[in-house]
Amino acid sequence: MLTFARFLDLALLMIVAWGASLAALRGRAPLPTRRARVTWGLAVAVWALGALLSTPAVSLALVASLETPPADLARLDDPALRDRTVLVVLSSSVRAATPGDTPAERLDAEGTARVIGAARVWRRLQTGAVIVTGRAPGDVADANVVAMADLLVIHGVARERILLEPYALNTRQNAELSLRIARARGYTRFVVVTSALHMPRSLREFRRAGVEAFAAPVHPIGVLRGSAGAWIPSAWGWGASSAAIHEYLGMLKP
Repeated sequence: MLTFARFLDLALLMIVAWGASLAALRGRAPLPTRRARVTWGLAVAVWALGALLSTPAVSLALVASLETPPADLARLDDPALRDRTVLVVLSSSVRAATPGDTPAERLDAEGTARVIGAARVWRRLQTGAVIVTGRAPGDVADANVVAMADLLVIHGVARERILLEPYALNTRQNAELSLRIARARGYTRFVVVTSALHMPRSLREFRRAGVEAFAAPVHPIGVLRGSAGAWIPSAWGWGASSAAIHEYLGMLKP
């Protein structure tokens, strides 16, 4: 069965083959002007970069340069500080409601992975509170955090420990608004839960907001395993590279 992802893989391979064919034909038909040659060179460079970024070998190298390694939860756990510690879970996205479903069913894969990881971290650390932060797309601002809170409860987090912050539109506001809630309740120690790839930028924004938060990364993208397939362009490779580049660009924000 040709799934959408497989279709994209084939499309990328066709684009790479098409570009290689054009490059081969280029040598037989010299371009008449310098401007045409420069334009052609830029087009080939963009094509080559796109082909390279869509290979898992390159995309996973980019990801590895950013992903925060798993936390040692035993070292993060301090029974004397549990009541002063808050777990801050950054949200992802949620789809629109459809008849008969529940909020937890609407979470995207990233949000679901963050919740499951956050529940695991909370069961080990038993923090005084869990703040779920981030505005949902669309008209229902708290759809995302409500869905994540429901799934946290399903995975064993006490409902009374969960605090919702449904207004943050980006990572900087995730940090600023969740810290405002935490400080108003007397929490002084912060543990951030988000995707391993997103963690460096998240910690940077918490430092900018005035605290050195501890990292509890979840949902790593993966590690490179040697195989010929690692150099074959794929939709997955392109998506992973795009995610890594998005994080690098986000860290350029003043």
